[in-house]
Amino acid sequence: MLTFIKNITKLILPKIFVYAGLLIFIVIFYKATMQRGCNFGYIIVSMPFVAVGLYLLLKNPLWSFIILFICNYFIMGITRYITLPVPISVFMDSVISFIFLALILKTIHTRIEWKRVLNPLTLIIFIWLIFCIIELLNPKLISFADWFTKVRSIAFYPIILIVLVSVLLNKYKHIKLILLMWSVLTLLAALKGYWQKNHGFDSAELIWLYNGGAKTHFISTGIRYFSFFSDAGNYGSNMGFSLVVFSIAAFYIKNKWLKIYFLIVALAGGYGMVISGTRGALAVPFAGYAIFILLSKKWEFAFYSLFILVSAICFLNFTTIGNNNQTIKRMRSGLDTNDASLNVRLENQKKLKEYLKDLPFGAGIGFGNTPDINSPDYEFSGIPSDSWLVRVWIQTGVVGLSLYIILLSAGIISGGYIILFKIKDKELGGVLAALLAGVVGMTASASGNEILGQYPTCYLYFICFAIVFMGKYYDKELEEHEQLT
Repeated sequence: MLTFIKNITKLILPKIFVYAGLLIFIVIFYKATMQRGCNFGYIIVSMPFVAVGLYLLLKNPLWSFIILFICNYFIMGITRYITLPVPISVFMDSVISFIFLALILKTIHTRIEWKRVLNPLTLIIFIWLIFCIIELLNPKLISFADWFTKVRSIAFYPIILIVLVSVLLNKYKHIKLILLMWSVLTLLAALKGYWQKNHGFDSAELIWLYNGGAKTHFISTGIRYFSFFSDAGNYGSNMGFSLVVFSIAAFYIKNKWLKIYFLIVALAGGYGMVISGTRGALAVPFAGYAIFILLSKKWEFAFYSLFILVSAICFLNFTTIGNNNQTIKRMRSGLDTNDASLNVRLENQKKLKEYLKDLPFGAGIGFGNTPDINSPDYEFSGIPSDSWLVRVWIQTGVVGLSLYIILLSAGIISGGYIILFKIKDKELGGVLAALLAGVVGMTASASGNEILGQYPTCYLYFICFAIVFMGKYYDKELEEHEQLT
């Protein structure tokens, strides 16, 4: 009899708690709705789902990283339609902090290979971070707040992303997952650009254009389309990034359907790059394919690739074919040394050179954030840099710019060495070569656009860079898998 009562209790008690909980929840929802309105009631209803979602994300840091990856891509476009309760940088910092919290909690019951973080790229970016911290001693620095606002994109985000990639993307299948997500986002970005070009801008985009965006997007050579990115320059370079990565990866991926799909994504990326009207974006495929020629180790393929590359440059630089097409004309102006826009940039750089001649460590990180009209530097703080490398030069001087270029070059050379001499698996080697080619292309484009400090490019750039340095772990994994099968 006692056993029977125990069994009944085990069956009934859980149901009693469930029904009681539901009843309490319904009462709370009813009272909240009646007293505070429907919106407050909806918040109450969503709380259990939010709690479950946060629990799952804490339990699986990789899912949190995927959300960060997606948010990074859409965050600038979303702000045209809704006002976030906090600044964009604070929102993204919160997501990153959440991922680190999830990692710390995961270490309690799972072994995490933190040793993967110790690689040449981490050391390179750490050296740059130390230099940026030393910049706090720069006598031209206005305030710690200005320094911190800018140093996040310059130094903190890169090293944080390298750590996250090294720890979370620990399987080759994770790299394929990142590529698949990126491919979908690229197609959406290209589709949005196509819609803007053929169906016009929506009300939120028109407001953004009216409030100043039109000055740089409605120009004499035509309209520059920007999709859901911050501007056309960011959009064009990012689409060029996708063009390079997916066109190269398509030749190495073994799966036939994935190969075809990646080629379609590459074409979509090329389309987005062209309609953006961004001349600086041309540097991405030119530099990216050039470095891939060196990494391919297939000299016949390299010869044909070099021939196509040189032919494209000659077509744009030495002919007038297609000048009646605004897109081709705009791209051609990127190689024209007499272009008016280019000359304005060069004049601005002459003024900055004169200002910085006695400032080897620059005007301080954060220069231009809060210009003081009474400051003797006021007229220089308003000069547009028009380039990420020029921005680094202004804020850290010739010393900082030289160090920055040396460190990035060292990272690219180290990544190339890994691909050429350390990777045995052909598919993996091709994917890593595609990512590094994209990184090189974006580095070249940074000389003409402020892209490495903007979402989503700043994150995507260092995620791809970090994956290259994880190559030896993926190669070992694939080798062990091959031996088992």
